[in-house]
Amino acid sequence: MARMNRSSRSLQFSGYRIRFSRLVTLSLVVIAPLVLLIYPRIARLEAPAVYAIRDVQIVTGAGKTIAKGTVVFRDGLITGVGENVKIPADARVIDGAGMTVYPGLIDGFTSLGLPAPATPAPAAGGRQAALATASAGQQPTPEQAHGDPSLSAADQVKPGGSTIEDARAAGVAAALTSPRQGIFPGQSAVINLAGDDPSKLVVRAPVALTIQFSVSAGFSGQYPGSLMGTVAFIRQTFYDAIRYRDEVERYRRVKRGIERSAHNKKLAALQPALRGEMPVLFVANSDGDIRRALMIADEFKLKPIIAGALYGYRVVDMLKARSVPVILSLDFPKRSADLPEDEEEPLRVLRARAEIPKGAAQLARAGVKFAFTSGTLRPQDFVANVRKAVENGLSKDDAVRALTMNAAEILGAGDQLGSVEVGKIANLVVTSGDLLAKETKVKHLFIDGLEIDLKKAETSPQRVGPGGRQGAGAVGAVDPSGEWSLTVDTPGGEQTARLSIQKEGDQITGTLSTPVGNVNIDTGSMNGNEIRLTATIDMGGQSVQATLTGTIEGDSIKGAVVMGSTGSFSFTGSRTPRGGDNEN
Repeated sequence: MARMNRSSRSLQFSGYRIRFSRLVTLSLVVIAPLVLLIYPRIARLEAPAVYAIRDVQIVTGAGKTIAKGTVVFRDGLITGVGENVKIPADARVIDGAGMTVYPGLIDGFTSLGLPAPATPAPAAGGRQAALATASAGQQPTPEQAHGDPSLSAADQVKPGGSTIEDARAAGVAAALTSPRQGIFPGQSAVINLAGDDPSKLVVRAPVALTIQFSVSAGFSGQYPGSLMGTVAFIRQTFYDAIRYRDEVERYRRVKRGIERSAHNKKLAALQPALRGEMPVLFVANSDGDIRRALMIADEFKLKPIIAGALYGYRVVDMLKARSVPVILSLDFPKRSADLPEDEEEPLRVLRARAEIPKGAAQLARAGVKFAFTSGTLRPQDFVANVRKAVENGLSKDDAVRALTMNAAEILGAGDQLGSVEVGKIANLVVTSGDLLAKETKVKHLFIDGLEIDLKKAETSPQRVGPGGRQGAGAVGAVDPSGEWSLTVDTPGGEQTARLSIQKEGDQITGTLSTPVGNVNIDTGSMNGNEIRLTATIDMGGQSVQATLTGTIEGDSIKGAVVMGSTGSFSFTGSRTPRGGDNEN
């Protein structure tokens, strides 16, 4: 009887275990997909991974092309490249037949990964109240206008964001990112465009000290309000840094009987540049600004890099003689979309539009090392404009090298990025054919050895935003009508502006309100979801044409505003919901 009771209890417990096991199994079936949905990127980035791309054409970026070979990479590093590479048994194999693998592309000068300025909420009381608030309380301080050279992009960078996704869709795996506020914005960093933790994005930091010549008189009126004033401020700042260095060194030698100098983080941040340990990246497009940058570099024995350099071809001999590398903007000038077909443009404008796309070829022929920056281009136009440079005389080999190995070497990351070689970081882009062919598509992108889910902008369904307005991916033209709150990122700090747009048929009218006054929109046009506006602004008695170009997605907008020779400033903004702005 005792044995029967024990057997009965055993059967009951066994039945309980079976039911519990089924309950656990059912729970796992239900929960597992949720876990994968919540933590897909973490699992993808932290799990060891080994891949093999076989039977693929390999453009190494180091001057060698393998017609048919294999690339193997494990735990983020390339472990095998060649025609007879053994594929590991645990590798995930990708058939690369008919495809080509390149080093992941590098955008040489961006603000990718850095937090975008927050768009302020509309002030109660309508447009006039918003303008008054901006004028009274949101003017930048002189410190903001001057910048802070001690700021580090590596400390500010954040993962994710649609801008990074767009860049990856074009095959861009890494970028130089730099703060943009002030004449001395801070120190740049090379980042990979994937990772859930900011520390995993940074490949190399600091890379260079950024200096900008542009001034923000159109929005803030802070000193220095002119180009010559900016040059004087840059020179004086370096002289202050030299004096600070000498005082610190003197105190270290003597100590007793000498007053200790107060620590100055901004002047201390300039010391590596003065010692030649950190390059200085000058943002300069005109040949005049490039000459000014080289003059300052000679005066203080700096190691210059020129970013922008749209007119760098005019001083190519000077750049070559000094062995100055260039990060060349691909933001080529275009004919204004709102100009009537029969309206002629000034000869200098036509000449610049014809000459600037030939600049890359002239740099290559002179032996100047250069990379590319997308500037204010949409990511999908980045490679398209490289193709335009090739059509204007640049060889395909030089173009690919500028997108890969040259960029890595200029940015001090040549031992990590820029080529398909054993030991380097597995940043790879796999295309359907020749990278620079118009019909070529990006098929796979690997960053740190992990495959990235690519944003398929070309197949995005039509989306409709609030109020029936078409959003990103829409086929027809977007209606820009409404009240827009803008935040403009100027060297003098973030500035607010207000844009009121009315559209009737093909005609676009409205007003632009800034802290220095209101102006009417002169011309306006739409091309799909891209808007272009011009307005004439009075700056101290001088009329300056402001050109605003932006991309509208639903009720958000981002782009750039060009203030004549004053400079180009990026902006973001949002549309006020109908009924959300109270007029006085």
